[in-house]
Amino acid sequence: MEYTELYEKLKNLFYSESGDIHSTELNVSIQKISFVSERSDLLLGSDTPGCIQHQIQLPENENNYIKYGLPAIDVTDFAIECNKKFSYYILKKADTAKSRQAIIFLHGLNEKKWDKYLPWAYELAQKTGKAVILFPIAFHMDRADPIWSDHHQMMEIATFRSEKFPDNSHMSFVNSAISSRLEAHPQRIFWTGFQTYSDIICMISDIRKGKIQGISQSADFDLFGYSIGAFLSMILKMADPDLLFTHSKLFCFCGGMTMDRMFPISKYIMDSRAAIHMQAMFAELLSSNFRGDKRLAHFQNEALHPEESWLKKMLRYNYFQQEREDRLRQLQTQIKAYVLEKDEVAPPAEALNTLKGKYRNLDIEVEIKDYPFSYSHMTPFPLTFKNQKSITQSFEDFISSAARFYSK
Repeated sequence: MEYTELYEKLKNLFYSESGDIHSTELNVSIQKISFVSERSDLLLGSDTPGCIQHQIQLPENENNYIKYGLPAIDVTDFAIECNKKFSYYILKKADTAKSRQAIIFLHGLNEKKWDKYLPWAYELAQKTGKAVILFPIAFHMDRADPIWSDHHQMMEIATFRSEKFPDNSHMSFVNSAISSRLEAHPQRIFWTGFQTYSDIICMISDIRKGKIQGISQSADFDLFGYSIGAFLSMILKMADPDLLFTHSKLFCFCGGMTMDRMFPISKYIMDSRAAIHMQAMFAELLSSNFRGDKRLAHFQNEALHPEESWLKKMLRYNYFQQEREDRLRQLQTQIKAYVLEKDEVAPPAEALNTLKGKYRNLDIEVEIKDYPFSYSHMTPFPLTFKNQKSITQSFEDFISSAARFYSK
């Protein structure tokens, strides 16, 4: 089956039912699981901001936030209910009653729908026999405020950013919400990641307790990360909370580099002003040991939070390089990156720099591909009838590479 046909079949199937889905034709089942985040206390606007582990209050300094006077983007994070109560999906072979192995699948930045990932997850499940858990990053997919997908409302914000910041570039209604929110408070990248990190731990706990049908209580978990999902997966793997990922394999697609070596300026991701401000803020925080943000400083103190503090070691390439490479050396047989030569958001050279090490003395496999058709970071497999066979062949090569790695 060609890639475009598979995409259409899975998309139609995914939206055909509001609950669980079963297809004999495609040998696939998709289970929808309701989830309530237990760590929304981390977010701006919470009545109890602090550290549960150390029993201390860490009130947010609202002076660290820019206010635009636009309700759609000034809303406090805690007030966004759909980020706290949402659904994730388990996709697996229909002829497998209970999977003994699963892949936790993390998507890219500023994504609102699972559509493009359905063929990836489907083929991973078919080729590996593992269940694939489509888990949404905080404030993404159906955890995103619906107003951020309202064309009229977001065009108003894009126009506002264009008029207020004439030197800005790559503004669009697609990225206006995330650009505004990350410019207002770049540390949201951490709190979004930390909430997702905590939610994944809770999800695995639910599986261990037998609360989730279709996956064995004793299941092993691998990781798949695309783009920013690869960044978050790297932190999960290096941190290894509760030893959940000690033996896990991590496959990074279009990712694997430190945050500062990604270039997310795009009409589909974020505008230039937001991206530059975010990188400048992280450089300032790291150089001052988080002096300007006491709350973040607490969670990035490795003596207090040795696991969560791996975030700061993945923010900038030239910071914590020795510590990062020492840890990656321990994990070098468990991580692989598959990157694309013409990817301008996640350049392959930067995956090599991070995963192979400064002196290229890390034995992490980085596979670099260049497809014989027009592609991009956002659209590695275009939905076009032109070059259909080449696109399908390239997609199958990508899936085969991941499946071989997971089966080693």
